[in-house]
Amino acid sequence: MRHIMHHITNIETAGDWATATWSDGLTQSLYAPWLRDNAQDPETVHPGNGQRLIDISELPADSRFQSVILREDGALDVTFDPDGHSCRYTPDWLRRFAEPPADPFAPRLWRRRFEVPRFRYDAITAFPEMKREWLTAVARDGIALVTSAPTAPETVCAIAELFGFVRHTNYGKLFDVVSVENPTNLAFSSAGLMVHTDNPYRDPVPGLQLLHCLENESDGGGSLFVDGFQVAERLRREDPDAFRTLTTTWLPFRFRDADVDLQARAPLITVDDKGRVVTIRYNNRSIAPADLPASDLPDFYRAYRKFSGLLRNPETEAVLRLTPGDCVVFDNMRILHGRKSFAKGRRWLQGCYADKDAIFGCLRLGSHDIGSLQL
Repeated sequence: MRHIMHHITNIETAGDWATATWSDGLTQSLYAPWLRDNAQDPETVHPGNGQRLIDISELPADSRFQSVILREDGALDVTFDPDGHSCRYTPDWLRRFAEPPADPFAPRLWRRRFEVPRFRYDAITAFPEMKREWLTAVARDGIALVTSAPTAPETVCAIAELFGFVRHTNYGKLFDVVSVENPTNLAFSSAGLMVHTDNPYRDPVPGLQLLHCLENESDGGGSLFVDGFQVAERLRREDPDAFRTLTTTWLPFRFRDADVDLQARAPLITVDDKGRVVTIRYNNRSIAPADLPASDLPDFYRAYRKFSGLLRNPETEAVLRLTPGDCVVFDNMRILHGRKSFAKGRRWLQGCYADKDAIFGCLRLGSHDIGSLQL
């Protein structure tokens, strides 16, 4: 189907406001100081990189329209008072703010019996279009599994560097998940782990986690994954009061060992200015005693218990038994992960963290050539 470009059919001005009417009937209010601040001419933005060359304090506080001319090609030629500055605004640029396009990489909530998307290592490293599909799956579903990767140590870092950079922490560039005696963290034992997000005691938390299987001869130890966004939305539907409590109650998180004492405060569920869930912080091992007014504790604990119960629903889990060469990549601000216990057999994973904005930065280039990053 041929794409039909909407165009402005009429423009009316009154002081510092203008009203544009589009061919599909949409009306758009345009504020003169906003247009002046976002002028697209070479005096206002750098023609090579598009970065703004002016500061708001350099512009008149009383910018208003001197004239607005609708051109035959649909662009607006605008002259402002009192500085007399003129600029042209194209219809595609204006339409972007009249009706923001849907985000093609917006989260896609899991449904029952969710199957983790799988991608072969040799395919994502050899074919840009497969690499793009892999990163799109991570962006939309919050998780993807890379199969048949090399089993050499530190391969997990090489996989992270396919799209971004490894984020170093107190655990180093990477960390080994293998059972040891007297572990400083329960992750380094053979015990089962309830689903959780990593490092809620950091600010900011790592956006992505990668876990690469080098050996797995255990008699159990299946990896569990839960879509925290999906569970949070279920909580919002079933118990709006509990959802409101968990999005407005700030809690302390802490991790301490001989070398570091990390602390942060945040809600269990964070929403943005549009009410969309954007971060889940849930880790029963790292949450510190709630330092709330005593009168708030009953509501908090009711909501906390309800959310925890929903996270434990087996119908919402995706279970993977990682085999050597498997590397799971997941959104640590959305996907909770855990592990079933195992009694015997060696199980060795290597993990690392990365920032997820690298993935979105690659995808939003709109190019299949995403093999390199530019500063």
